[in-house]
Amino acid sequence: GELLPCVMHVAARALAGQALSIFGDHSDVMACRSTGWAMLASESVEMAQVNAIVSHLVSMERRVPVQHFFDGFRTSHEVNKIKLIDYNTMKSFINWDAVKEHHDLAMNPRHPHVQGTSQGPDIYFQCVEAGNSFYDGLADLFEEKGKLVQEKTGLHFALYAYEGHPEAKHVIVVMGSAAVTCGETASYLAKKGQKVGVLKVRLFRPWDSSRFLAALPTTTERICVLDRTKEQGSQGEPLLLEVSS
Repeated sequence: GELLPCVMHVAARALAGQALSIFGDHSDVMACRSTGWAMLASESVEMAQVNAIVSHLVSMERRVPVQHFFDGFRTSHEVNKIKLIDYNTMKSFINWDAVKEHHDLAMNPRHPHVQGTSQGPDIYFQCVEAGNSFYDGLADLFEEKGKLVQEKTGLHFALYAYEGHPEAKHVIVVMGSAAVTCGETASYLAKKGQKVGVLKVRLFRPWDSSRFLAALPTTTERICVLDRTKEQGSQGEPLLLEVSS
């Protein structure tokens, strides 16, 4: 693309099917997963605050657009008491060199440049492939910025967060507000000796298999993936396909 920093905070809602639904389905955001945007999911009001900051920090520094999403109504309209991060603390996170670089890339008659051209298929795809360098190690940058926020605020951050029995045999993999309910239930059952757990997915694009597997207990025997979307005609829904691959 144009390699411009951009962040969209999306209250995910269902695409209209046999009827209109305005609640927290993921079908709208999942329809955008092949557009080149990084995708970061928040399961709670507090995590939405953290991920919103992380999204802007990553996008500005790496010049990759980020779609930060959370469940429509279930999270977007939830009233909750959280510890707010003040603006002065947010200011300390910013890479001002990246901000200056962004400003310097603006169109200016003093140093004109060409962009938005038309290309043939041979050159076009070479340029598309050349953009891979901006995505290489992108998960590492998300982790780095998340840990920066954690150090300054004390709010725990993980791209793939596990909750439950440390030696779980049965694990639910889920993204969005359902992770809160599943996590609390798994912790309750784990205290009673049941070997169950929940893996909360936050970074969906780019998918990081190494971090996902590192968060999954080595004792896991069965995985249940809970998607919150329907993809007609596919072999499975988006989260299932990533986990199974």
